Amino acid sequence: MNKNMKQLMTGLCFLLAAQMVLADNSGLRYRIFASGAQEIPAPGVTTETTARLDIQFNRGLSESTFRLAVNDGVGINQAHLHCGKAGINGPVVAFLFGLDPNGVDIDGVLSRGTLINLDIVDNDCAMQIGQPVNNIASLAAAIKNGLIYLNVHALSSPPGLVRAQFLPQ
Repeated sequence: MNKNMKQLMTGLCFLLAAQMVLADNSGLRYRIFASGAQEIPAPGVTTETTARLDIQFNRGLSESTFRLAVNDGVGINQAHLHCGKAGINGPVVAFLFGLDPNGVDIDGVLSRGTLINLDIVDNDCAMQIGQPVNNIASLAAAIKNGLIYLNVHALSSPPGLVRAQFLPQ
């Protein structure tokens, strides 16, 4: 696929499927797509890099599994979930890809795993978004309220290369 067609298809995916929420008997599932244009401050970061996060919470809201894929990533050195309203930066809630000081070049799955209550880092989310995020259940609630975003960082853009906000449900 040529570069222009790939950019067009990526743009259409963002417009048509900024977030997908699926519910079934196994719990809540979300899919979000990250781009440089969503980075703060506006107008964002100019980059070919994109990312997709799939996250699923079990029925008891005691754990969540995730899969983070990054396309055209160069020097990716960490990825997190943060608490923050749309357009506002906030503190880290959970690590999806821990700090790699050398960065990695990636075109595919960057990380996958399971988050449990112990993976939620000490944060100021209560002050930032008006509700605490201190366990998996509160993370799910904050995602549902549109108060969590994904940020993928790179050596070339330490504050963040691509971002995706979970939309309120």
